[in-house]
Amino acid sequence: MSHIRANPNRMELMRLGKRLALARRGHRLLKDKQDELMDRFTDAVRESRRIRNELEKGYASLREAYIASFSSSYRPALRSYSLRPPVLVKLAVSHIRMMNLKLPEIKAEFEDNSAALGSANISPSMPEFLKEFAKTVSLTLDLANSERKMYMVAEELQKVRRRVNALEHIFIPDLQKTLSYISMQLEEMERENITRLMKVKDIVRKNK
Repeated sequence: MSHIRANPNRMELMRLGKRLALARRGHRLLKDKQDELMDRFTDAVRESRRIRNELEKGYASLREAYIASFSSSYRPALRSYSLRPPVLVKLAVSHIRMMNLKLPEIKAEFEDNSAALGSANISPSMPEFLKEFAKTVSLTLDLANSERKMYMVAEELQKVRRRVNALEHIFIPDLQKTLSYISMQLEEMERENITRLMKVKDIVRKNK
């Protein structure tokens, strides 16, 4: 029988009993955390799928806006746009807390720079293209944030699941076996003591 090394006495029985109660409480808390992480992971997967679907539609809209805008624009003006972009994009990086995880979040900030470049010989549909461009960039970052969250939650879930399994299948069963072993040993010692006492009484009675 596999069990934790322990001296078969009542103090050890009490100490290991408290340890078992603590392990069971920790197991319950970790199970709750595991369930919560599983819910968060499922939500992140759904969110990633939703954003990916929106992004695919966004790419289609962006392609149409690109064709409409650039096909009817004057080439030198487009070269000016390429050298001095009409939209300035800044990335803002922050972090959000979820349980004990610190999740990075990247957002895009857009600044309209088209007025400084002038609008001569530029297609009237260019603003629509720029709008679709900004929307696509934002969705791309949203997808990156969502998938990063999904992977980080999955890693944490795996760690918690390993700890839950270790407690459930190794540590707690070993403690239970050890407690059972000590209890049996103490019962055996008590029976032996009773037997010895009875023998001593018999000897005393016979020698009276």
